[in-house]
Amino acid sequence: MKVKPCVGCGYCCIKTPCGASRRLYPNATVCPELIWVDNRYECGLMKLPGLVGEAYRKELYAGEGCCCGLNSWRQDIKKRIPEMDRSSLNPLPKLLQIFISALSKQFVSTDSIYLTLLDFKTQMENEKYAPDEINSIMKSIGHLFDDSRSSMTKGFMG
Repeated sequence: MKVKPCVGCGYCCIKTPCGASRRLYPNATVCPELIWVDNRYECGLMKLPGLVGEAYRKELYAGEGCCCGLNSWRQDIKKRIPEMDRSSLNPLPKLLQIFISALSKQFVSTDSIYLTLLDFKTQMENEKYAPDEINSIMKSIGHLFDDSRSSMTKGFMG
């Protein structure tokens, strides 16, 4: 299979969202991190600063090129999706996602994390958040913790 440089046509992200997109935006049909910049599509996750962005660039094979060389979009690069309100698709603001990812890498016991999340869920229920919103938030937090947590600390019980 011949790999060609990515031209930012959006084909991959629009046709089949990546694993990171499906984890962060489970209800989205098109990834809200797909942004139109300077007449091409770019991934907002890959543009995040520091280790978070580095981890997404590694996971999404940034710079490895395009293996869909026969798709016609490569020769016809244009904006194919309208601007979307990204805030409605992910219940967690970007800075909170970065914080949770950083926290998950710390040497904190699994029990402490679990108890903190249960308390957080109870507080959301007390504030009268809708059950489906609570489930979506908890699922997003869980994915972030699981994806970012080091294998050395996953079973830490201390």
